[in-house]
Amino acid sequence: MKSAKGLASFCAELSSDQPSPGGGTASAAAGAMAASLLVMVCGITLKSKKHENEWDELRLLMDKLVLDRDELIQLAEEDANAYDLVVEAAKNRMLSDTGLAARKYEGALLDAAEVPMKTALVCLRVMEKAARVAEIGKKSASSDVGVAIRLAEAGFRGAAMNVRINLSGMADTYHVDSLSEKLSNKKAEMELALQAALQGLEKRP
Repeated sequence: MKSAKGLASFCAELSSDQPSPGGGTASAAAGAMAASLLVMVCGITLKSKKHENEWDELRLLMDKLVLDRDELIQLAEEDANAYDLVVEAAKNRMLSDTGLAARKYEGALLDAAEVPMKTALVCLRVMEKAARVAEIGKKSASSDVGVAIRLAEAGFRGAAMNVRINLSGMADTYHVDSLSEKLSNKKAEMELALQAALQGLEKRP
C-alpha cells in the first residue's frame, strides 16, 4: 500500500465516540473493497494470453464491478448521513412529543433502513460476480478472490443487521414487513451466491 493515510483516517472516524460513521458505513466499505479486489483480479487476468478467450467477459465484469465499487463508496457516506438524521429526529421527538416529531422519526428510521438495504443488494451483486471471477480469474490471484468473497459476505451480513435494527424501532408495519421479506429473500440469494463463489475457487485446477 503506497499510503495508509486514507485508511488511517477512516479507521479514526470509526473509532470516535460519535454515532456515525458506524457499522453501516463499515459494511459498505467492506463491499467496496471486495469489488476493488475483483477489479484487480480481472485486470491481472487480462494481461495473461492464457486467458485470452475470457478477455471480453473479464472486461465486462470489470466495468460492472467498478460501478458496484463506486456505488458502495457513495452508500458508505449515505449511511452515515442517514443515521445522523435518526439521531437528530430522536432528540427532536424527546423535546417535542407531537405527531409531527414522531412521523419525522419514523421517516428517518425508514431512510436508515433503506440505505443498508441498498448496500446489501450491491454486495449481493458483487458476490454473484465473484463466483464468475473465481472460475476464470488467474489462479495466482485466487487468494485475492477469496478475500473479496469474504468481504462481500461481511458487507452483506453487516448491512442486513443494520436494516433489522432500524426496522425494529419502526411502528409502520407495512414497511417493516415489506423490507423484512425482501431482506429474507436476498439472504437466501446470498447463500447461493456465496456457495457458488466458494465452489468456483475449489474447482480451480
